[in-house]
Amino acid sequence: MIALHESRTQLENQLDQIAESLQLDATRYKKMNEHYEAIKKWIESDEKFFRPFAYDIYPHGSVRIQTTVRPYGKNEFDLDIAVHLKSTTAVHSPQRIYAELKRRLSEHETYKAMLEPKNRCIRLNYAGDFHMDILPGVQQFVWDADTIQVPDRELATWVSSNPRGYATWFLSKANLVHESLLERALKAEHLPVDDYENKKPLQRAVQLIKRYRDVYFRKNDEYKTSSIVLTTIAGEFYQGQDSIFETVEAISSRLEREVNFSRGRIKVLNPVNSQEDFTDKWESEPQYYDAFKGFCLHLASQWRQLKKAEGIITEGAVFNDLFGSDVVASAQRAIASRIENARASKTLLVDRPTGNLRTSATAASGLIKPNTFYGR
Repeated sequence: MIALHESRTQLENQLDQIAESLQLDATRYKKMNEHYEAIKKWIESDEKFFRPFAYDIYPHGSVRIQTTVRPYGKNEFDLDIAVHLKSTTAVHSPQRIYAELKRRLSEHETYKAMLEPKNRCIRLNYAGDFHMDILPGVQQFVWDADTIQVPDRELATWVSSNPRGYATWFLSKANLVHESLLERALKAEHLPVDDYENKKPLQRAVQLIKRYRDVYFRKNDEYKTSSIVLTTIAGEFYQGQDSIFETVEAISSRLEREVNFSRGRIKVLNPVNSQEDFTDKWESEPQYYDAFKGFCLHLASQWRQLKKAEGIITEGAVFNDLFGSDVVASAQRAIASRIENARASKTLLVDRPTGNLRTSATAASGLIKPNTFYGR
């Protein structure tokens, strides 16, 4: 990650580190996983309803596809879980499956005080940390292991869903690129790729777009575009670019064209269930679509500014506008730390013609001496 001597890869490095600073740290991820395993064990041990049936319990959403982003202005994540019974809807009513999940969670001394009923799931609130949305559902078709029907309390009926299939679709799109620009740069500089999260450009792009969404809508949160809409658009528009920057550029440019030249509103359909329109609300409440259009146009404009920016000061100002100064500062500290580690190990070089840092020697590069007390 250090000394990526081309300006293109240095920019890529910064974007990767900004995205990394947005996600779960190792301590919180471990805690979240422990809570998930505890809840899974509690549901599986239920003798009254769940235990006799064949079922899966699995995470879905941003944690499963690795696009988590820390909520802006808060310090709380969410984890989505599906309780997927492999029987059919003929065995259960929507009200029954929902009531049984609520009943089982209420029997736990800790969970009952954290429980919050939602329309299609039950939420457990871990105060000041994260919340867990548990979605009950039953398999819709014997021949389709992923599609489930989930209870909708407001409609008092089943609604088709496919969270596991959606994750498979998104990850297959992300894996269109085998080796990213950043990975190749790291190998060229003989730096360990394992020091990085090593996420695909599409996953990083979604993290950055979601973060920019949060910054953009900070004063108008009511009309904020949902993560599922942005993630789906990114996956649909992705063409296998090996660069984070180019991935966001392609998505934002395509969005700009779509909202400027489409007749009426654009539709964002579930890629694994074309009957589900993630943006149907835009039809009855057009203010949501108007807010989305403003967001798309501003993202495209800001990304053009970043593309033509000259020098770290200008780029830093654009980064702050896009992602927030706290995240950018955290990313810069992480980069500086890695540079200093390379300096201390006497592997940090400067390319004399350009002034860029690198770790692999060329005829025009010279060793940068380690910093010492009073510069000695």
